[in-house]
Amino acid sequence: MNKKLQIGLIGAGGIVQGAHLNPGWLAVPDCEVVAVCDVNPIAAQKLADKFQIPHVFNDYKDLVKMKGLDAVDICTPNKLHTPMVLAALKAGKHVMCEKPLATTVKEVLQMQKAAQAAKKILMTAQHCRFGEHSQAIKAWVDTGALGEVYHARVNATRRNHLPTSPGFINPELSGGGPCLDIGVHALDTAMWLMGFPRPVRVSGRALTNFAKGHEIPGAWGEWDRKMYGVEDFASGYVHFDNGATMALEASWLQHQEKEDWNATLLGKKASVTWPTGKFYTAINRSLIDGVIQPKPGVKPAHTEEILAFADAIRNDKPSPVPVEQTLSVIAILEGIMTSSAVNKEVSIPKYA
Repeated sequence: MNKKLQIGLIGAGGIVQGAHLNPGWLAVPDCEVVAVCDVNPIAAQKLADKFQIPHVFNDYKDLVKMKGLDAVDICTPNKLHTPMVLAALKAGKHVMCEKPLATTVKEVLQMQKAAQAAKKILMTAQHCRFGEHSQAIKAWVDTGALGEVYHARVNATRRNHLPTSPGFINPELSGGGPCLDIGVHALDTAMWLMGFPRPVRVSGRALTNFAKGHEIPGAWGEWDRKMYGVEDFASGYVHFDNGATMALEASWLQHQEKEDWNATLLGKKASVTWPTGKFYTAINRSLIDGVIQPKPGVKPAHTEEILAFADAIRNDKPSPVPVEQTLSVIAILEGIMTSSAVNKEVSIPKYA
């Protein structure tokens, strides 16, 4: 494939403008964004005018049928992902889709089957894997420095940064709150660092503690309390097939000093925390602390993930974020919500 990759964007919101398009696709050589689609015609045209995108659509079904288009980048509310991904794959396009790929395991399995049938790449945009700190920590972990990882602590918690748009707080659009919005990032990164052990059972709790009231002021402004229908806090405890466990917390609003966004892996040789790279071990009865330095030469994480996606298309490589891995992530998050609803631990089937 010698020509420039022709890319279509579905969604013209903030994540597209601030990450996927710039510094994303615009920083990738031999790629050209040729189409954008949004249900808001003003937003779509405004983005097209700003970045000289020649084709504008208001229906994703029309965009995916566009001749010459190689790939589609989907950045829309969570509950809209599945029909858009399926339509793009059916039309013979490679697909990168913002996290979470879907809100249920059933939908991810549908997408997996469609990608296999179309023989096209399907990639979840889990950009946290691609940053300079993540890449350095992963390389260190893969040397075996941690030994057997027996537990992980994963946090994606905020004090008062609740996203206010309907795409986040209306369950008909989002399918969930901070668990699916930011918890998915920290969980995916932790699982990736651990080598993706298979989750077998999970218990969880999802609560709306503050979002219906006015006690905590929102750093991003006010939101519609009547529309708000998702959790503002979730926690989970996961058991894996190799005996390891994981504790997960995600929140948009709670009483804490500042945002807490990290994952700590506890191993029998050492521990390490992402994204700081701080590690702790003991050698010859001496306690040792250290810091893994960022990997040099790494571009911004969103640029790196898009570079990896484009490279996979051009060189017939596997998806940089395989659907099988996303399946485990969504199984855990869905399991947390199910466990909270039935008030007991739930099993996670083996998906093969």
